[in-house]
Amino acid sequence: MAKAALLALIALVATLALLARTPGDERDVPLEEVVLHDAEVRLFPASDADAVWRFAARDVRYDPNRRETTLTDLTDGERRVGSEVDFTLLADRLVIGRDDDLRSERMDVHLIEDDLDVFMTGRNDRQVLVAHRDGRFEVPDLRMVGEGFGESRYQDVRVTFDFTDFEAGGPDTVGIAEFELDDRDPDRRPEGASP
Repeated sequence: MAKAALLALIALVATLALLARTPGDERDVPLEEVVLHDAEVRLFPASDADAVWRFAARDVRYDPNRRETTLTDLTDGERRVGSEVDFTLLADRLVIGRDDDLRSERMDVHLIEDDLDVFMTGRNDRQVLVAHRDGRFEVPDLRMVGEGFGESRYQDVRVTFDFTDFEAGGPDTVGIAEFELDDRDPDRRPEGASP
């Protein structure tokens, strides 16, 4: 009986060893670049779970070795939170990294709620970065323009996706803001002001 139990144990160990060496449910990753034309890409960032990014591009290339997707000639782009689009985005070339972050030499964003156009450009080998984990844009040079807003320019900007937390500047940077004021009544004086 002990002999039968020992043979059964040896058979079990041999079977388990064989199964351990057999390939399982491994995903096949293409070794060559995957190229799509006139494609739509959706991004569901793990660290921005409520958002869905959608891009339409003339060319989409996935590099399996770098685990990056490069979109060129974007014809449409947007970030949607729930059922609302909070901003649209266009770029000549946009890279989606393995961490879901976006990089580009230039991104043009339109903030829907504020009706502002935001032009973001890289500088000195630094690209515009959309850092999902932090929920921020990191922008070397930023210009904002809007009806009734005027024009503002800033360098080394870190700003949240909803533009409520805005930091700019640092050593040797520039920030310029022009505002449009409504026409004022020359006869109207602020309260408490003497004539």
